[in-house]
Amino acid sequence: MGLILLLTGCARLFGWDIHAPGLLSEGFVTQIALRQERVALFLSPEILQYQSTDRGGTFADPQIYHVGEAFSPMLLEALQGAFEEFILLEVEPTPDILKRYGISHLLLVRINDFRNQVTMRGQALSLVTETAVLDSNMNKVIQFESRGISDSRAIFKKKGGPEVNLNAVIERNLLAMIQYLQDWLGGKQQGP
Repeated sequence: MGLILLLTGCARLFGWDIHAPGLLSEGFVTQIALRQERVALFLSPEILQYQSTDRGGTFADPQIYHVGEAFSPMLLEALQGAFEEFILLEVEPTPDILKRYGISHLLLVRINDFRNQVTMRGQALSLVTETAVLDSNMNKVIQFESRGISDSRAIFKKKGGPEVNLNAVIERNLLAMIQYLQDWLGGKQQGP
């Protein structure tokens, strides 16, 4: 009995702490165009600390996904690659600050949901974020959700590991977010 516990029980007893590299793939920037816009981001402390303890299934090992620590640098990298001028605000934004720095679009992003689904065939992760865009008077002009899904059957075959799966789901979420935001900004400039 002790040998069986030793062979199968370590992960089940202690669980997995999953930390993703927090880097976008080389192909990410080829999927988006650089826009001549000035946007700013205020990153709330809650997003940096966001973790998920969703096991993914009754018989799955305990898992802690450190989503925020990977999502935050990937979000910054995505915005830097998508916009000519990107400003990270480290202080609580106010209309005075936005006007002083000529910021017409302030982004506020939050994680709405992170799901982990473990089956006998593999593991799927999903990430849902919500982005609010505020104008220089801090009025909300648009709000939208972005979803990213990663099915590890395809990921594990090529690179392997839950860390890679976490990175993939974040990158897919950010790609959807950036494409929607850029499309909206492009339509806004063209007018009716």
